[in-house]
Parts: sequence; C-alpha cells; structure tokens
Amino acid sequence: MEDKDSRAKLLAIATDLFACKGFAAVSVRELTQQAKLNVSAVSYHFGGKEGLYQAVLEEQFRPIRESMETMQAQTPSTPIAKLEMYANRVTYIHGQRPYLSRFIMRELLKPTAYGGPIVERHLGEVYQFVMETLREGMEQGLFRQGLDVAHAAISMAGILNFYFITKPLAEKMVPLGEDSDAKYAMQAFQLYLYGIVDSKTKGNENG
Repeated sequence: MEDKDSRAKLLAIATDLFACKGFAAVSVRELTQQAKLNVSAVSYHFGGKEGLYQAVLEEQFRPIRESMETMQAQTPSTPIAKLEMYANRVTYIHGQRPYLSRFIMRELLKPTAYGGPIVERHLGEVYQFVMETLREGMEQGLFRQGLDVAHAAISMAGILNFYFITKPLAEKMVPLGEDSDAKYAMQAFQLYLYGIVDSKTKGNENG
C-alpha cells in the first residue's frame, strides 16, 4: 500500500511540475522533495525521470483512449451519435485533465524524445477513430460523398481543442458564463455538423 501511495504521489506532483515548467526544467530532487520521498523513489517506481514523464502523459490520455474503446463497443450507434458522444467526452475530459492541452501543445511545438511519440500515438488513435466514423457515415449516406475525412477529422479536433487552449485568454475578452464548457461542446459540434449558414440563406445565395 505504501509503494502504491508513493507512486501515486509522485505521479500527481510530477503532473503539476511538468505541466507548469516543462520536462527539462524539473529535477528528480525537486520531485522527491515535494513528494517527501527518497530521491531513489523515482527510479524505483518509474525507472527514472523519463519514465515518470511518460507515465504522466499516458495518464493524461487514458480517459480519451478508454472513451473511444467504449464508444466503439457500443453498437448499434449511428456515426453522428458517436461523434457527438466523442465531443462531449473530450470536453468533460479536458475539465478533468486541465493540463492535457498544455502537454499536447508543448510536445507538438517542441517534442521530447520521451513524450513526443506518446502524444503522436494517442492523437493518431483519435484521428483514426474520427476518420473511421466519418467513413461509416458516408457509407450510410449521412455525410456528403467526397468528404475529405482527413481534413474533416483535423477540423473536428481543432474546433474542440482550440477552445481549451485559448480559454484563459478568452475568459478575459468575452463573457463565457456558467457551464461554458458543456455549452461550447454542444454548439461546436452543431456548427461542425451543420455549419452556420441557414438553409434558406443557401437557397438565396444559390438563386
């Protein structure tokens, strides 16, 4: 039990420190001092600072991976329902993992040898899930034929995640209000799915 508690304590403290300072700026001594553990604890539980950083990233992505596995197992479910559930789950997970977007951005802009492959693998799984769902929707006649599923998957990831990346700044510029995360997720998904131009407007433009 003590070993398990020590591991969990290191993981929690490392998440805060790595998110705020970056991998290179955090020392093993700083980690163990804050955790009130022996300096050898990092090597004992994780094999070193690199292993601890990798464990932090895996834990950040774990809820997203589990959500996708659950959604894939839930049949029958329409492609639209899958995408909507995914959008809602991503929003919820960002609320539970406030550092997730920071880890992603840091590894995309300046990837480390230890974290870059993990982020790339998990994002690749997300894109694959969204693209497969879009293809399924095209086969069922729900989405327009000829849709570029790669671009559409990137668009969905962008419209969902950019909100959380820029939220601290957005809160200073616009009134987001209560339950803004859930409201944003719903509207963002609707905008993604149906666009912002009214069908009557489309008819007038075409006429």
